[in-house]
Amino acid sequence: MKKKVLFFLLVLITTLWSCTKERAKKVFVVFSYHPEFSWVISENGGIDEVFEGKKLEVERFYMDTKRKTGLEWMKQVSDSAIARIETFKPDVLMVFDDNACEWVAKHYVNTDLPVVFAGMNNEPSDYGFPAENVTGVIERIPFYDIISFLKTLVPEVQSVAFISDDSPTSEGIEDNLKELELPVDVAEIVATNDFREWKAKIVEWQDKVDAIGVLTFNTITDTLTGESLKPEKVIDWIVENNKIPDFASFEFGVEYGLLCGATSPASAQSIVAAEMALKILGGVKPADLEIVNPENVIKLLNTKRAEQLGIYIPEGVEYEKVE
Repeated sequence: MKKKVLFFLLVLITTLWSCTKERAKKVFVVFSYHPEFSWVISENGGIDEVFEGKKLEVERFYMDTKRKTGLEWMKQVSDSAIARIETFKPDVLMVFDDNACEWVAKHYVNTDLPVVFAGMNNEPSDYGFPAENVTGVIERIPFYDIISFLKTLVPEVQSVAFISDDSPTSEGIEDNLKELELPVDVAEIVATNDFREWKAKIVEWQDKVDAIGVLTFNTITDTLTGESLKPEKVIDWIVENNKIPDFASFEFGVEYGLLCGATSPASAQSIVAAEMALKILGGVKPADLEIVNPENVIKLLNTKRAEQLGIYIPEGVEYEKVE
């Protein structure tokens, strides 16, 4: 009799232990860029804020496609990401920015693996979204807010030109820009990875437009040396040689030295995406979560650049100060 009681107690204890030892849910996160990139740091901050204290096993993979842009690398690194995903067997896959959407998320459209994306500048339909197993957060540059803020600082701005690298991210941004009605004339939009062309255009625009907008600038190459230029070096040259107001479409452009900008922070987008992932882990179907575009916009001003350009900052203007 005692043996039977001990046996049942052992079974009960084992059952209770198994219940408390329930497997942690698994989330695999693919970033398009490298972990030291300020945008990725902000994305990771948003994820960590939402996932903190949750019983989750999180694995992160960085594609490094800002510093390595060749087609061969894209294929190699995306194959590596997919292999890691297949081994890890996540309950939810999260992908950040357009290259991860193109090279990884598309592989899982209409499969059993739930996918949440964020930081997408192109149209979801470019990647076969929405799908039954896919939802997420699109990113749209708040161009109207940027230009309005610029005109608050420099009311006489009537015409602008935009310059960008030539990358998957810039393509979506430029398409969106062309569809907008802005309170200025857009004289020209140039997309090139050739730093010589960047410098020539900046010089040419000095007496043709009132301000210059810098979109993306992470895949610029010095064609004379073949060197892939660090983003900071590109902006350093602009700050040194451009004598008219300049503005950025991302916060790091202002942080590197451009006059002003307005942005939906990467952390804000990743917070929404991480919250979506939690809902899916809780049983909500991705198809029941609408694709969204966070509307919170932060205005940024580099006060050192304002001083360099001799721009007076009106009283009562709200902004986050960058130096």
